[in-house]
Amino acid sequence: MRGALSYADLNPPMVIRDFRVTPDIAKPRKAAAELAALNRWKPDGLLTILDDKEFSGLMSGLVDAPPIVNIGPLTPRPGVVMLGGCFHRMVETAAQHFRQQGIRSLGMLIMDRDTGTQKSFVKAFGEAARPLNPGLATHVEPLDTAFLADVDAPVEPVPEGIARWLRELPKPAGVMSVSYGGGNYLVRVCLALGLRVPEDVAVISADDVDLCLSSSPTLTSVEFANEVIGSEALKALDGMIRGRMPEKQAMAVEAVDLHVRQSTGLKLAEVCDISGALNYINRHACYGLTVERLLDETQRVSKMTFHKYFVAATGQTPGEVIRQRQFAEARRLLAQTKLSITLVAEQSGFGSSSDFARAFRSAESMTPRAYRDHARRGGITEC
Repeated sequence: MRGALSYADLNPPMVIRDFRVTPDIAKPRKAAAELAALNRWKPDGLLTILDDKEFSGLMSGLVDAPPIVNIGPLTPRPGVVMLGGCFHRMVETAAQHFRQQGIRSLGMLIMDRDTGTQKSFVKAFGEAARPLNPGLATHVEPLDTAFLADVDAPVEPVPEGIARWLRELPKPAGVMSVSYGGGNYLVRVCLALGLRVPEDVAVISADDVDLCLSSSPTLTSVEFANEVIGSEALKALDGMIRGRMPEKQAMAVEAVDLHVRQSTGLKLAEVCDISGALNYINRHACYGLTVERLLDETQRVSKMTFHKYFVAATGQTPGEVIRQRQFAEARRLLAQTKLSITLVAEQSGFGSSSDFARAFRSAESMTPRAYRDHARRGGITEC
């Protein structure tokens, strides 16, 4: 959403409405209220993040289908553009990082159950990573997704195939996992087998910041740059609304983010995850986030060390960035919704409407109500 809103801010006029639906949309009768609201709004275009079943449910419930761009994997459909991250670029980035660490023995542990996905991962890893040991570079071991996502689930006994493969890889080895929870699982498996991380096996995952920081050692991760993807998706949709169909129905955005942590060699004293902290602020600032909670949830360093590196990287204190995010959400709600000032204060993370009014007036040199009135007269553009 942040990427899409950034594009909209630079290309006015646009009105964006966020419809959040549960997986029940795959069964239109259970999502009748959401679909009815969508049909009443009559959007000029839809940017969706749905799988095949959910998308089919959406289409069966739409009265008139506008141009659609879907982010993520979807079976090709006439008139629907699919846009997502470039898996080859993700693998290239991971392989490059391993090689920068002096690691030449590369591998990928594939734990997806779908045979088509398994084959595509094996092929992509061979093409993008160009491992020196292609016959030993990948290992397929289908595991339950719920089990992988459970960081407290016991890993012993380690599956014989994984144990044999990890022991046979020339050391030091660099192993990548893109299954959700797979990196955390791989670290625990290595430790159960007596393999040191990262000295014997360095690990890169595609997990989110919460899973990466719950691992010990913390996990280096490579992930799609979702804000870039969101911006490019809305750009494609904007063109479709204006009658310009993209040249390709399926497009991959070659933008990834690498977050280096302990599992590929970053020493504990140097670990200060600024990108993880900023990501956490963006997601949680409006839910009563404090600097102490931010530190507990995202860092493994002292408050003083975190503060020092955060200010050096951003030019602001953590508290200032949290409050800045809260003000941004407050301005958006004032400009784009009819919520009461009390609800705006609540949903943007301020303690009370009086605290919000004082802080807002100090920051914006006008009251929240005056800001809303000014925005409605067209004097303010808010994304």
